[in-house]
Amino acid sequence: MLHYVGLDVSVKSVSICVVDEDGEVLARGETSSDPDEIASFIFEHSAKPERLVSTPFQFSPKVPK
Repeated sequence: MLHYVGLDVSVKSVSICVVDEDGEVLARGETSSDPDEIASFIFEHSAKPERLVSTPFQFSPKVPK
């Protein structure tokens, strides 16, 4: 099953939503803007997301593959 991740990035925190290919929300939460915390949340809820999308933001952290 395909999973997609949306990121809403701000300076101090990131809201994250993981959905499946049917649009069903699998997980929703918020972490600090620390890249390790973001990656941990994503991979806790989706082992290998098909695509990540984020709001455009100048200081967006890089999420490792």
